[in-house]
Amino acid sequence: MRRLALAFAAVLAACGSGPQNVGPPLTASPSHGSMFGQYQVKLSGNVSALGQVTDVKFGGIEAYDLQATATTLTVTLQGAPKPGPVDVEVTGSRGNALDHGLFTYDPAARGVPLEWMAFGASLTQGTQSGGIDPHSQIWGYSGQLAKAAGVFLALPLFQPAFVPQVQPTQLTPDCVGPTLGSMIPSMAQSIIGPDGNIDLALARIDPTMTPRDIAIGGEPVKMILNGGTGNLALLEHVVEDPMTSGPNNFMAPVKTSQIDRLEAQDPDVAFSADLLANDLDPAATQTDDVHPEEITPLDQVQPLLVEMMQRLGKLHGQYFIANMPSLTFLPDVKIAHDHSIAAGTETEASFEAKKEQIDQETDAYDQALADAMKPYRNLHLVDFKAAAEKLERDGVEVNGEHLTVAAYGGLLSLDDVHFTDTGYAILANVFIDAMNPVLHARIPDIDLAQVEKNDALSPAHLRADGLECVPPP
Repeated sequence: MRRLALAFAAVLAACGSGPQNVGPPLTASPSHGSMFGQYQVKLSGNVSALGQVTDVKFGGIEAYDLQATATTLTVTLQGAPKPGPVDVEVTGSRGNALDHGLFTYDPAARGVPLEWMAFGASLTQGTQSGGIDPHSQIWGYSGQLAKAAGVFLALPLFQPAFVPQVQPTQLTPDCVGPTLGSMIPSMAQSIIGPDGNIDLALARIDPTMTPRDIAIGGEPVKMILNGGTGNLALLEHVVEDPMTSGPNNFMAPVKTSQIDRLEAQDPDVAFSADLLANDLDPAATQTDDVHPEEITPLDQVQPLLVEMMQRLGKLHGQYFIANMPSLTFLPDVKIAHDHSIAAGTETEASFEAKKEQIDQETDAYDQALADAMKPYRNLHLVDFKAAAEKLERDGVEVNGEHLTVAAYGGLLSLDDVHFTDTGYAILANVFIDAMNPVLHARIPDIDLAQVEKNDALSPAHLRADGLECVPPP
């Protein structure tokens, strides 16, 4: 009997008692990578045997940007929530392949918890040069921060045609670019389905992905707390529920707000750089004049901040929330100065008084945020204001170039509000400096030189594109 058992065990060992692979054998290069994702992996094998490949999943998560030959299949990964080996599934018109444990996701940086989320507005969403696309989302500060930490952020990647960036090649040599109005028809067309109705799923590369970066550009504190309405509801539906928002409700008020989603997912770490931005920025982002009267009155925002911090303070995770620099450093303010003085609608004294009012109201907002956060040990204030003031005062030297927050100075993108890849890397490093002591982690700083070298909006690259408005080196 014992001999029979041993023989049976030998047969099982020879046959393999674990899960069996299916289809042509595949190899992966690289064979491992960060949980953040957003890098290419090449699968090699008899791909032609599968016919036309329609779907590739790593650990059950869709890969995208499929490029197939007879013997290779190159895809971009979206990452994974946990480290370790994952199965690779390939679906083709003539057959499928399943290779167990073919790819391995690496652990996060030392001391880093796994569950992360991001919330807030357009900086956190990853806006650049007036648009949101995979590049701006991956190279926004949220993406660069999560990549440095080695964690999954489940970016809700937009199709490039939905909210396209203005590209340097679209500018004239004196830096005049297309207007938003000229781009709206193609943006709207990108989400029209074959039946002629709006289909928000078309706005996303993977509309099935449940995002962990839930920030919505344009949302003020009220909407972050309670849910978006109007045009911002459309954007929030694209990010958070594109599969359930049909042609008749794509602009319906959002019922589950960003704060509701944070409470539901209860991440280990969450962060926001721009919680206050959209209540303040109308004052400094118009070119006719500055408009301190358009700042949302603080007595309306303060109780919302108190409620928001009370709710976040009850959660288990560590929250890193930035204060706000005064936006009077933006290039639009200089344009507004010159325009209003030339038009005779302002004097130097009256314009400076308005700027001072914006500065003072921003300080009051920052104090209200700090006061609302103070009672809760898991809420940590990140000093974005000090970092921005230093950049405004000193700029930064990278690769032999003096980068500034002036127009085309290398830190602000072509919309003069949101950052370049390099500017976002600096902001990500501000968060890393705040996070490491609290988390007892070792998230590495982002290499500014490497980012700037490949930054299409660096002064050197813009000069090479023939733009005459770029400051000399």
